[in-house]
Amino acid sequence: MKTFLKLILLAFIFSGCNQNVNQKIENAAEKDTITKTKKTITEPVVDSRKKNTGDLDQLFPIDILNPKSKDVFKKYGIEFTGNCYACDLAIVSISEKRFKITNVCDDKTTQEFEITEFSGSDDLIEFKTKQNNFILTKIDKAPVYELKITGDSIKIKNLRISKFYTTQKNAG
Repeated sequence: MKTFLKLILLAFIFSGCNQNVNQKIENAAEKDTITKTKKTITEPVVDSRKKNTGDLDQLFPIDILNPKSKDVFKKYGIEFTGNCYACDLAIVSISEKRFKITNVCDDKTTQEFEITEFSGSDDLIEFKTKQNNFILTKIDKAPVYELKITGDSIKIKNLRISKFYTTQKNAG
């Protein structure tokens, strides 16, 4: 519980710092003369599977803390039972050809599945393995994803798959 309170305190401190930095930047921008140059940037051609799995290299398990909240930081949070006490939750990684789950506490405890079919867009990614169908739906712009699994149940010791995930950069 103390760790959770420390994390919340740090979040408030960092969010307060960011606001002051933005104000200083705005004040400096008013004093400086800025010249704009026009640049043309061409995007490289990217395989659709790579584009859709770009942020999905590591998805971290989260839980809904306050379903009615509109503030993403109050609505979602760390699932303490699986991260701290039981230490049985799985981090999910989706690459071009593999779906990998890794224990949050022990990165040597892993299980990989070969992806046989893959399709997706920005808000919905569907892929299949020999035993299961997976649907990863973006439910919040934070981003927060909901993972639904159909087919055979995945019950592997110390690799419990959560219902909700977020990207590595948003997990902290």
